[in-house]
Amino acid sequence: MPRLSEAVKRDQARITDAYHGLMATNPDDREPDAFVWALARYLIVENLALLPALEYHLSSSRERQRRLSDDYDSIHTKLRHMVKYDPSEESFVSALRAIWVDLEPHIREENDGDLEELENKMGLEDSEALGRKYETLREMLQKPYGKDGVPDEETLRDVLDTTKQELMERMGMGGGV
Repeated sequence: MPRLSEAVKRDQARITDAYHGLMATNPDDREPDAFVWALARYLIVENLALLPALEYHLSSSRERQRRLSDDYDSIHTKLRHMVKYDPSEESFVSALRAIWVDLEPHIREENDGDLEELENKMGLEDSEALGRKYETLREMLQKPYGKDGVPDEETLRDVLDTTKQELMERMGMGGGV
């Protein structure tokens, strides 16, 4: 079973690859749903698995948790904005780049500090347990949508339009982050 940091980094790699693939694709051939869903799913799972672990294990986590929550809100808002554009429009590319402006440093900060510090505080057994939780939550969000894991446009729009609080309540995770 993967450690928490391995599970998070695997998701981050999927999102990074999807972003670069989307940017490299001919504008008329862009299909953003896989990127949108990978990023939306990552944001949800990170809030349910990683943020509580940071809060519990790291004394400096209050400020970092606030910044991660701000990142979530900003990226989520920009993602909702981006999906309103036709992928062949320049506005779509501008909105996609705006997401990356927030997402790239978010990923870098997690990889260069948060995850390593958290792994050092937790130990192998706790990290593997949280890695399982992370993967389970990710799979819960994946299963209804088949092998490719991308929901239809209506479901995707519903997920993007649902607040973090509502998503957590729907998943039975209560109202807190």
